[in-house]
Amino acid sequence: MENKKLLNNLISVFQLIEEFNKKDFSKNYSELNISDVHSIDFIGKTQNPNITSLSKYMNFTKSGALKIIRKLLEKGYIEQFQSIDNKKEKYFTLTEKGKEIFKKHKILHKEAEKRDSKIFQNFSDTEKEIISKFLKLLEIDVKEKLSKY
Repeated sequence: MENKKLLNNLISVFQLIEEFNKKDFSKNYSELNISDVHSIDFIGKTQNPNITSLSKYMNFTKSGALKIIRKLLEKGYIEQFQSIDNKKEKYFTLTEKGKEIFKKHKILHKEAEKRDSKIFQNFSDTEKEIISKFLKLLEIDVKEKLSKY
């Protein structure tokens, strides 16, 4: 098979995955975007998360993380608190509304993993090794390209 045809197939699959993810995401999280949900997920699984830890995890600037935090506070998904030891630093915890999204996100990830892993039943172990090698090389290539920005 020609490289050009493989690249076109790959681009087509990426576009379909993006379209599916957008539709599936908006169906499950009407007033949130993916950064909001992943921020809720981080806050839910991290002890005493703050702006700095969220920005590092999400690979955002602190001002970008603060914008998400303000939105989540305003919509009632998280609460802010201060430690007795450090009155200067602000930390965040999930509200009941935020915990619902956290649990839902976990469940949806497990369902997606179960649903999407079925495709690998069509391949032998040797073929899976080749697919794995390709994906690792693709990841390295994309990270390299991203590092130039």
